[in-house]
Amino acid sequence: MRFYELPPEVETKIRDVDARPFVRVVLELSSGDVYLPDSDILECVTTSYKTEAGGIVNCGELLLKGIYDIENNSEYAPSLGVQIWYCFGNRENTFYRFHLFVDDNGFQIQETGYLTKTTKIKLIDLSSKLDDTKLQRNWTDAQTVVHACVCSKLDPHESLVHIIAARGGITPLEINCGTLLFDVPYVVIAGSAWKELCALAKAYDAIVECGKDLTISFIESPYDGEKEFNDDSGFCLTENEITHYRFFNNNDKYANNVRLKYTHYVQTERQELWNYSDAPVWYDEDMQPYYPFTDDNRAIIKDNDYEAIYTAKNEEGKTRNVVFADQLDSEEDFIEAMEVTGEEKPVVIQYDTTTFKDRAIVQLCRDGKLIGLRKAFISGRAIISETNYSIFVKDENEIAAKGQIVKNVTSKYLSDDLFEGEPFCQRRAKDFLQECINCKGGYYLTTYIPLIHARVGAFMDIRLNAQSGFKKVRIDELTFRYKKDDAFSSEIWVTRV
Repeated sequence: MRFYELPPEVETKIRDVDARPFVRVVLELSSGDVYLPDSDILECVTTSYKTEAGGIVNCGELLLKGIYDIENNSEYAPSLGVQIWYCFGNRENTFYRFHLFVDDNGFQIQETGYLTKTTKIKLIDLSSKLDDTKLQRNWTDAQTVVHACVCSKLDPHESLVHIIAARGGITPLEINCGTLLFDVPYVVIAGSAWKELCALAKAYDAIVECGKDLTISFIESPYDGEKEFNDDSGFCLTENEITHYRFFNNNDKYANNVRLKYTHYVQTERQELWNYSDAPVWYDEDMQPYYPFTDDNRAIIKDNDYEAIYTAKNEEGKTRNVVFADQLDSEEDFIEAMEVTGEEKPVVIQYDTTTFKDRAIVQLCRDGKLIGLRKAFISGRAIISETNYSIFVKDENEIAAKGQIVKNVTSKYLSDDLFEGEPFCQRRAKDFLQECINCKGGYYLTTYIPLIHARVGAFMDIRLNAQSGFKKVRIDELTFRYKKDDAFSSEIWVTRV
């Protein structure tokens, strides 16, 4: 990922120490966008960081001179949209950087004595709303998705990014995504839209963010089919521009043995998924079994919720649980295929294959007749689960040098599709191992350079002294500090790559 592209007139001001940056704030009122008076903006702190869950979160805090409350304007309330612009000299030299919202605490007014009146506003991005299941559509319902790709601009109905985002009310036109056509055979989406998007991004090493231009971006995966991933450095900082730095190692992220654990889902060919086998069973003169329907005490007759639970065989002939089935026999096919000892077949009272995807609800009736049922079965195509499926990758040289350090990784979104000639899950495990081995430490840096176009996930070069040379780093977190009466400061946390 590269830095945001700046307008030429702003780019020339970045390193100009005589061009002091300041902040402009726009409130998105129903009557239109309203600029706050520049003199009212006492402080503005904005932060962008990558969470452990895998997503990028933006937040901030404003301190304004004067009283901004509901009594002055009924729209000064939680969830009001706020734009943060950074400016140099005049309104033409501006850059729109953050689109945030007032948090649930709203406009917090405070007064000291009679003259000192201020308003504090804490800002959040849309990820906070997408992480709140109470605000989402059908948040109590888990959603089962089969044979969807990870993300596709051209086919949003079969794209997991778009399907998950829709649970948070996000339309395809509000999403910027790459092209990851890996097939995910089966997944249950049960968490909040944001948590699920983060988990998906982590599985494919993508960037997911509620951005300033489109509502959601899901981009910059190194496995992108259109090769949109970019690891070029977008900026250089030297020792003359760095006002403070602190080194820290990333030993907690080091590992030399990775265990990638997930449930392996396999699509089977059409086969028999269930057959009736409840005791008691009788045998005829040829020692062929059949099930006598001589009274109404059998569960499949007396129970109106009798479950015909599907199972299927894998390629090795082993029986596995079915999590999803389709292409199932119709009721007519079910009756037609039924085998009996005589001429009378049971009457089907209920044959429901739509309510559940891993079982049917069946109820039969013998209609007062004596019936010997030889076989009743349901066929279809199934997705089966191979639980506790694991991939192990390790570096023997690292283990010999440092001892075995294991890291367990789990994901429900991994695919078996090939990537550059090998299954993606295998490739992802290898790449993750390399990330864990190549821990080179990181830095906390401060600079007077207003790095307003920097982005979490972007790459840059830093030089701490003339002798050390430039080091390539990736930005993990950044904070911009603006105070009306103090110098502007950029703070960044970076990891060496």
